[in-house]
Amino acid sequence: MNSCPNIGGSQIKYRKTSGYISLCLTLLSLIFMMNYDIGIWKILIFLPSIVMSISLLEAYSKTCIVYSTLGIKHMGTKYERERDTYFLKSQRKKAFQIVFNGLIIAATLTGAVYYFV
Repeated sequence: MNSCPNIGGSQIKYRKTSGYISLCLTLLSLIFMMNYDIGIWKILIFLPSIVMSISLLEAYSKTCIVYSTLGIKHMGTKYERERDTYFLKSQRKKAFQIVFNGLIIAATLTGAVYYFV
């Protein structure tokens, strides 16, 4: 099984909303930085971009990095303990991939803003 989701419904919606709000903040920050020279402070674009990338990656993979670390899932209205060790291992692997990919996305965006804007 490639994916073992540990969130569903409202949790996915929450992460998508958080991701899109962070995307808007990232774009507004980018527009601000294009209009004003703020020097090294351009690296602050990393903050909204890391929230954006991790939130959207969590939503689309249906895996929460915190829940997978704690070994729980929230598929509906209540929290449950993940009992299957194979699923838990798969969730933790997916959580690591989400964090790694989120860091790569945010670092690339930050580097591009710092050097090209």
